[in-house]
Amino acid sequence: MKVPAMVTGMAVSAVLAFSANVYADSARTTSSNTGDYISLLIIGSVAKLDDVTTSSGTLQERNTDDTTAAPGFVVGYNWAKKGIPIRSEIEYHYRVRFDFDTRVIGTAGYGNQLSTHALLANAYYDYQLSDTLALFSGGGVGWAQNVSDVTRTSLVGAATGTDRTDETDNFAWNLALGAIWSFAENWDLELKYRYINLGEVSSGPHIDGTIIKADTYTAHDVIIGFMYRF
Repeated sequence: MKVPAMVTGMAVSAVLAFSANVYADSARTTSSNTGDYISLLIIGSVAKLDDVTTSSGTLQERNTDDTTAAPGFVVGYNWAKKGIPIRSEIEYHYRVRFDFDTRVIGTAGYGNQLSTHALLANAYYDYQLSDTLALFSGGGVGWAQNVSDVTRTSLVGAATGTDRTDETDNFAWNLALGAIWSFAENWDLELKYRYINLGEVSSGPHIDGTIIKADTYTAHDVIIGFMYRF
């Protein structure tokens, strides 16, 4: 009854040999690089605000989900140079134009052009499929500042408007997975899906003392990255 043990041992050996070969191929393709890299990101997003409240009156949610876009920039290091299939990154991106619109019935409407600065520390585990193609998964944490540029329009009497800007600093976190294609000697193309939580959004107090708040700002991101390896 030693056959199952032999088969198991052979299977484990095959897997280890395959993994070692894939890693060795990957190490050869990056042998002339330092491990440092930069990346330019193009981010498209479907975003949503949840648990929206007002400090007074009855709130009407007119628009609490939207599509947004963001340019981003990454500085990273590939630890495969040290024998570890992990990349660590510092990422900055700037999200623009989430149209967040609410109304306090019978009082005023609030049009919020929401934007976000985000600074993230990310880490990814890479699984090299071949010399030129890898899959990865990971995530990160960091800081997000949600900037609310709000126009308040009175619904009583003449339709007068007042403007104010509020900034809310938050803890942010994300989970991601994707693929990287090495299409040239020092260049990679990255395609990534990411779920990100950007924290809280708040505006006010406005001229009548009203505060509009959303407890959670989340987004589903599709990201294209152009990576240069030094």
